[in-house]
Amino acid sequence: MPSKPWNEARRSGQRAVALLGVLWVLVLLSLIALNISSTSRIELKLAANLLEAASVRQTTDAGINWALWSLLQPNTANWLADGSQRSLELDGVVVQVAISDEQGKIDLNKANPLLLEGLFLAAGVSQDEALALADAVQDWRDTDELRRLQGAEREEYLAAGLSGPANRPFERLDELLEVLGMTAQLYAQVKPALTLYSGRAAVNPLVAPRQVLLALPGVAESSVDQYIEDRRSSYEQGLSPPPFTGIDPQLLASNVPGISYSIDTVVTKANSVVSRQRMVIRRRGGIGSRYQILSITSLQGAPDEL
Repeated sequence: MPSKPWNEARRSGQRAVALLGVLWVLVLLSLIALNISSTSRIELKLAANLLEAASVRQTTDAGINWALWSLLQPNTANWLADGSQRSLELDGVVVQVAISDEQGKIDLNKANPLLLEGLFLAAGVSQDEALALADAVQDWRDTDELRRLQGAEREEYLAAGLSGPANRPFERLDELLEVLGMTAQLYAQVKPALTLYSGRAAVNPLVAPRQVLLALPGVAESSVDQYIEDRRSSYEQGLSPPPFTGIDPQLLASNVPGISYSIDTVVTKANSVVSRQRMVIRRRGGIGSRYQILSITSLQGAPDEL
């Protein structure tokens, strides 16, 4: 018959094994609970992100629809399409909206060489560089292989280790980066003033942005600022637009509203930019008609101005 001490030792061992088993169960339960908690936090975060994305999308769409509605109204509902901006707030999310008539911009495929040269000069390059770039742009977009005085054709591109020119119209604005002499910094400066949708050699001063007006030869900065203020005031009051004098008439188009427009939206939440988008549309027919979307681009970074 086993002795009493042996039985007690056996029972102590059994209790130790049972306790160890309980501890392992507790560890497993803790791991399961931790996994569930972590999964729940991830799911909650994903749900919050989806909710915020939906809110941003909804606010962006509201701003775009507001702009589209205005464009389809007589006199664009008193909203001058020169980049003037308006704001709308929905549930703490703010969208700033700007409408720009593409006729106010410099058409990369059609622009008068003086406008191209003036744009590069206004961006801070030298007279010689501006002229060379304007000639190179023309050599890129024309269909021949005849080099302009300071332009560039195949031989010049090969010497620089580049391919080009395309000898066809620009299909995208960023193709300008491939033009001989163009830099990324200069491109970033001039891009807001450029378009592919005007189809005109001249610009409409009534809707031209400040950067474009400064590209016109012989224009003072103070005169441009005063003109922008006057044209907006006249438009809001239903008065005739102020004259823009002292400019070569071949560089100025009529004040007839265009058919292509860009709509810029900047969405902010808690004073932080969460979305930037540009939509380019073309009106089909007259006032009150439908429109065609030409492009939609998501932009990075906060703009200095819309």
